[in-house]
Amino acid sequence: MTTYYELTGFQRDLLEAIAGVDDEPYGLALKDYLDERYADPINHSRLYQNLDRLAELDLIARDELDARTNVYTLTDAGRHLLQRHADTLASLCDQPRHVVGGGRQ
Repeated sequence: MTTYYELTGFQRDLLEAIAGVDDEPYGLALKDYLDERYADPINHSRLYQNLDRLAELDLIARDELDARTNVYTLTDAGRHLLQRHADTLASLCDQPRHVVGGGRQ
């Protein structure tokens, strides 16, 4: 099974984008979602190569929306991977932080 940290940062961001797009998560909607978060525009080739890789890893499913457009959804494995990471981040935020000199923040 693929772990979250075996994915590239861009692939992890794609999983988040698929989960976060309000409308149908098709290629250009995912590109728009990521373009808002990245300093440089996302290259189409990079986008689709990484979507293909996530599909190969069975983390996303690709279905035909119409004759020219695919829609991408998280599989159970992709949803589980993203949820585990979200849980890890949430638990880290709940932990007390120590600062230099022994004080607590």
